Amino acid sequence: MTEETIRSNLKIMGTTTSAGGCFRDIKVTGEGHFAGDVDCEKLSLTGNARVDGNLLMTKMKITGEMTFMGNLEGDALRGQGEIKAASVKIDDIHLNGNLEVNGDCEGEHLRISGALNVAGLLSAEQLEINLYGLSRAKEVGGSALTIKKSKTGKFLHLMKQNPKVLFEAGLIEGDTIELNNTKANIVRGDRVIIGVDCEIDTVEYRSALEIHKNAIVRHQVKL
Repeated sequence: MTEETIRSNLKIMGTTTSAGGCFRDIKVTGEGHFAGDVDCEKLSLTGNARVDGNLLMTKMKITGEMTFMGNLEGDALRGQGEIKAASVKIDDIHLNGNLEVNGDCEGEHLRISGALNVAGLLSAEQLEINLYGLSRAKEVGGSALTIKKSKTGKFLHLMKQNPKVLFEAGLIEGDTIELNNTKANIVRGDRVIIGVDCEIDTVEYRSALEIHKNAIVRHQVKL
């Protein structure tokens, strides 16, 4: 796409199918289906939408459910509901609800209150997860990582669907790590706090390690 490309706005009301393409602002109220790749500056969704390709955007705000058969990439995502994608690469994510990614999920600042399932690498400079159910990632990496059980009742229906509030990962690696309700094979960091309801096979740390009395850590290694 060149700078000369003229972008138009797209509004979807009710149930509508679009071929996709380049737009300035997209607003979906109801059910939208995009049959191909979508490139836009802003996307606003209230309802449900499906993209049969990739989405490249600057800002996106959702209330509802959105499914991407391809990759989701952009600067900022805000909202509540459920997102499914092949991969996610967004600088700033603040989502209340569910996130399901078949590949990697990357960002600079990532805050999720709910549940997530990342088949590959979950990576962010600052990662905060407030758990409302069973969540998983193959690997987690970043600078400042915090995983804990949510103390609010905003998503009690999620907790009823997934009464087991636990985050599972093979490897969690970062600089500053604070974990609660987490089960992992290896946790590796500079300053590590293993909090309540954690079960870790091996913790590797450089500067400091704290372990809650109700946590299980089978091996400790100072690097």
